[in-house]
Amino acid sequence: MIIDARSLPADEVLKTQVCIIGAGVAGITIAREFAHQNFQVCLLDSGGFEFDEATQSLADGIVVGDPYPDVKETRLRQVGGTSHTWEGQNGYRQYGFRCLPLDEIDFEQRDWLPYSGWPFGKETLDPYYERAQAVCQIGPYAYDPETWQDQNAKPLPFPGDRLTTSMSQYALRDPFTTEYPQAIRQIPNITTLIYANVIEIEASEDLQAVTHLRLACLQGHQFWLQAQIFILATGGMENARLLLLSNRQQPNGLGNQNDVVGRYFMDRPILSTTLVPYNKKIFEQTNLYDIYWIKGVPVMARLMLTEAVMRREHLFNNGAQLFPRPLPHQREATLALRSILASCKQGRLGHDFGKQLSVVLRGADYVATAAFWSVLRSLPPLRRGDWSYLPYEKRRFSLFEIFYQMEQAPDPNNRIVLSAERDRLGQPKTEIHWRLNEIDIQNALRIQQIWAEEFAKAGIGELKVAKSWSEQAFEKTAMHHHIGATRMHNNPKLGVVDANCKVHGISNLFVAGCSVFPTSGYANPTLTIIALALRLADHVKTQVN
Repeated sequence: MIIDARSLPADEVLKTQVCIIGAGVAGITIAREFAHQNFQVCLLDSGGFEFDEATQSLADGIVVGDPYPDVKETRLRQVGGTSHTWEGQNGYRQYGFRCLPLDEIDFEQRDWLPYSGWPFGKETLDPYYERAQAVCQIGPYAYDPETWQDQNAKPLPFPGDRLTTSMSQYALRDPFTTEYPQAIRQIPNITTLIYANVIEIEASEDLQAVTHLRLACLQGHQFWLQAQIFILATGGMENARLLLLSNRQQPNGLGNQNDVVGRYFMDRPILSTTLVPYNKKIFEQTNLYDIYWIKGVPVMARLMLTEAVMRREHLFNNGAQLFPRPLPHQREATLALRSILASCKQGRLGHDFGKQLSVVLRGADYVATAAFWSVLRSLPPLRRGDWSYLPYEKRRFSLFEIFYQMEQAPDPNNRIVLSAERDRLGQPKTEIHWRLNEIDIQNALRIQQIWAEEFAKAGIGELKVAKSWSEQAFEKTAMHHHIGATRMHNNPKLGVVDANCKVHGISNLFVAGCSVFPTSGYANPTLTIIALALRLADHVKTQVN
């Protein structure tokens, strides 16, 4: 059943047994686990099934510190959540997301990484990771290169014990944007409440249990929702913001008696550099590092430091992806041509048309070749992968662009607080305090040095290494992976939730999503978000009366 909150009368009181706040990936995963159970569920979302500009404006926020993406562009308020924006390739012009689990070392308390350590090890999540594979509709729970290599796609060989290869799998975004939301609408014990904005979580007088939510619509009226159990699944920033907003009964915010809510906020910068091959034959040996279809699954290899060198040199987790590129002037020609074509489509030519045309002409040989392969790749039988699967296409490349994603150290001063600015509902906006610390910077520079040495030793090529942070090139200052602001720790002075994702001191309030991660690791968080959501759903089933 669907209820549009805009149609409810003011001060209406809705009742259910389990309330899931947020219909993104975590909320949808949990709702599916509750399907056809002997209790009633309400899945609510700030948005609807279609994008709404006014609702999206509520995602706006302020950034203090290092450069950070526009906050409202990093999360989507819509049923299906930010999955609508995922653009990870899942084949030619098919988009989705990258799946891989955290590594064993990510769960450990590492002496060299401040505030590290999860309340449990990877073995606790392994069965849930396996279930998450099915939720994502991908291949088996296997991420070693041996499972996925074949005679045409093998890991690069590196001497010594410092660099290794690991795998990612790619999933379509459609299950979360379309398939699962539509299926949930038909489930008898689940009500989906849309265009409902939580503006306060209210608790009992002793603050030991949540009693109801106060909700509002952009049209101005408010109403209430009562439940036995509440699950906060509104994303890595909004989970913290909603707890902080609920400050009428507890001045610092609900569950924030130890001033931990919002702290330890992390993201992942993407740094870029260039690898100039010693021999162009390397482009024939890197198929596994493209989107590569094998056993019916799109996979992609990545390079990473081994656990041994991370321990030996006290380095954080990290990983690199390889993308072949033409020479700089050839790439500039391609970008200039795209700009000219975009202007023509809009019915106008820019004032710099002549300059752009001269850039195109300087790289005309490459532009023509690239156009040919682009047309060929668009043919239906060939819509797979990105660049490695067609004979001879790789010969047009001259170098690799290396994108590496790095783990950021947890820091209590990197945090989410409430801004003095207010949104359309009159609520304080999110304010992010975020910066890379010296420990993050030195870690990144040392990792690049190791890679440069290992690429040279393996006879692959020369990696252009930044000698100082000021020379370092960012591909993205952050990956929109909002991690840690309601972190998990069994000590309530160091975490917001316990090992079961229950808010400390509150018997019936749980949190889902990557805001509970104590550390970020390297892996994209979605598979772990789903695994934790499955684990939380199993736990909540035992708690419902």
